[in-house]
Amino acid sequence: MRVRMRGNRLWLLVPALLLCVWAPNGVAEGIKIGFVDLDKALRELPEAQAGAANLNRQIEARQKEIEAKRQEIDIFQRNLEKDFPKLSNAQRQEKEAQLQAMVMNLQKYQRKAQDEISVQRNEILEKIQNRLVRVVSQIGQAGHYTLILNDKSVLYVNGAIDLTQQVVAAMEKQPAGKGDRK
Repeated sequence: MRVRMRGNRLWLLVPALLLCVWAPNGVAEGIKIGFVDLDKALRELPEAQAGAANLNRQIEARQKEIEAKRQEIDIFQRNLEKDFPKLSNAQRQEKEAQLQAMVMNLQKYQRKAQDEISVQRNEILEKIQNRLVRVVSQIGQAGHYTLILNDKSVLYVNGAIDLTQQVVAAMEKQPAGKGDRK
């Protein structure tokens, strides 16, 4: 249902754009269209790069912890295999249960770590994207644009209407904390 609705909106936008392009000169003269490559803007913004670097440090730290836990499990398992013939049935079952609990705890820790990193990534992206939308709106109003498109809904873009560098420059001039409210 959502895909269909999105497609319907696109079909409303396409005729409107075509009308603007082929309209009489009086109407078309007032039309000013811009374009922003969101992925490129996100790659180039220092705050996005800092956020990515912070996430990467956290991921590396978590991976080291996970690897240490895996090594602990491997050592436990080797010792269990070595001592297995010497153990009674009750001791074997107890050690196997301990091993299984260690594996389950590791898996639980991995899921929790992935979820936490994902939440942090989404928070960083949401903050930057909200700010990006505000800056694009400011540029649109100041530049008297009729329409500013992003790269997710465009099949072709002439480089002359690409405002990505202007958006990145404006965001770099404006501190991240200034005016960042939802």
